[in-house]
Amino acid sequence: MRKIYLFLLSFFVIFVISCWIAPCKSQSQTFPPVNMIISDSAANAGYFFMSPYKNAPPYLYDRPLMITDQLGRLVFYRYFPGPMNENATIDFKLQPDGRMSYFNVSAGKFFLMDSTFSVVDSILCVNGFDTDQHDFQVFPNHHYMLMGLETRVMNLTAYHWFGPNHTTPGGANALVTAVVLQEFDANKQLVWEWKGHDHYAFGDVDQLWLSLPNKVDWTHANSVELDHDGNILLSLRHFDEITKINRSTGDIIWRFGGKANQFTFPNDTIGFTGQHDIRRVSDTSVSFLDNGQYTNPAIARAVEFALDENNKIARLVWQYFNDSSHVSAACGNHQYLQNGNHLIDWGFIGQPSPWLAIVKPDKSKVLDLYFDNGYISYRAFNYITLPWQLPRPSIDCEVIGGENYLVAEPGHAHYIWSTGDTTSSIIITQPGEYYVFATCGDGFMCSERLKITDPLNPCSYTPVPAPPVPAGYTLSCMPNPATNYTRIRFDLPADTDVSITLFSMTGEQLQNPVQSKYRAGHHEVPLDVSSLGKGVYFVSMTTVKTRIVTKIIIR
Repeated sequence: MRKIYLFLLSFFVIFVISCWIAPCKSQSQTFPPVNMIISDSAANAGYFFMSPYKNAPPYLYDRPLMITDQLGRLVFYRYFPGPMNENATIDFKLQPDGRMSYFNVSAGKFFLMDSTFSVVDSILCVNGFDTDQHDFQVFPNHHYMLMGLETRVMNLTAYHWFGPNHTTPGGANALVTAVVLQEFDANKQLVWEWKGHDHYAFGDVDQLWLSLPNKVDWTHANSVELDHDGNILLSLRHFDEITKINRSTGDIIWRFGGKANQFTFPNDTIGFTGQHDIRRVSDTSVSFLDNGQYTNPAIARAVEFALDENNKIARLVWQYFNDSSHVSAACGNHQYLQNGNHLIDWGFIGQPSPWLAIVKPDKSKVLDLYFDNGYISYRAFNYITLPWQLPRPSIDCEVIGGENYLVAEPGHAHYIWSTGDTTSSIIITQPGEYYVFATCGDGFMCSERLKITDPLNPCSYTPVPAPPVPAGYTLSCMPNPATNYTRIRFDLPADTDVSITLFSMTGEQLQNPVQSKYRAGHHEVPLDVSSLGKGVYFVSMTTVKTRIVTKIIIR
């Protein structure tokens, strides 16, 4: 695989980022290293939400919630101590209302975090049903949709579909588990319930998924979606089927795929099996990941089908596969990104294949992402923009007792620097990239990364001028610290052209509120900082004679 990338170097600009995150965390926590191979950096943006894990030992790494930037560098993590498969988490994502959600296996329910990464709510199925970890949706009307699990006793002796060769009869008192859908209003009151046991025949299952005759994972639902007309789409892995359900009556509207398929496929002879992540992507189209274990030929691919629901015609309008010989054993998703690209989480596709890819609509590659030792994330998401500012801890540079220090903002219970230090400040002794993780809600958030090139002048990464300021020139901000607005105050001894720029600590130009000629005297200019995250910023004033920089703190 790597030879292929080397061969393509003449056609692509490829960056390889290996992020061993051990310096960013405490000694007892180890995260899977992220290896990202970027083929088109201009098309790569935003943040990745992941919860890496594997199903079988050796468990070399812990099972956290993780957010990385577009280069694979860790931005946020939350670690859940305890045995690997007891405190496991899954399906870490953003919901339409701006909150984040994830499922905790030991608690058996979904949790919701706000923009400060604090857990603010949780929800689970009622009426005695276990909550299914595979999906949780918050609808635009602030209703919640959960999938539950209902087990009934059935006589399956007529079905010789079990065992290694699928020829063993089922048990006379088999425990058969099927999906339950539960919709809750904004106050978490149950408003709608739908049971798979009441709507499917046992023979609808694809027997290739069956093994144990007395304990049967029958429907194995793995995703639920609010359709564009207000009804419900449900993906059943073990039926190889997507069902559309009338949300008013509970009746099945149509069945797409599997034994009970009602659709014709005029331009796709493969069909789909073991699919994941059904999503409505337009009024006419749906997307999902076809894991492809039992298709002919067997192949894992991300697909989009245009559905003529009246005439029951499914036309393949887009597909992507990484290798025609690869299938995905489980998990995965297919996300349409805000910039028009496609994220494909391949699930358990096997090494050395990439576990995740982003491609453009023309199928040109943006990036591949690899985890070590067979680790994956059940679903992964790339958000080009976030609905809120990341609450990154700020870092300031100070001289204390003749030593140069990087000082993290106060008020956090714990600090973990890129150097391994756990104090709130560190002495700068050598050049390098510095950053700090600080407690944030129920996890840890990383600061911006600062590159120090001269440890004797460590604040050179800021736009601080070296020459002395001539008499008569002043620059300040009031109020400082500021929250939403501040006023830039400056004095000039003579008429001159003035440029005032707001910079981040890393030197990124954020605003240029002044670019004009001013008369001698005192001046004040309002500055809106309401869109900025909290932290330290710099205001730089440049004239013909001088340049002055002052620090402003946003809270």
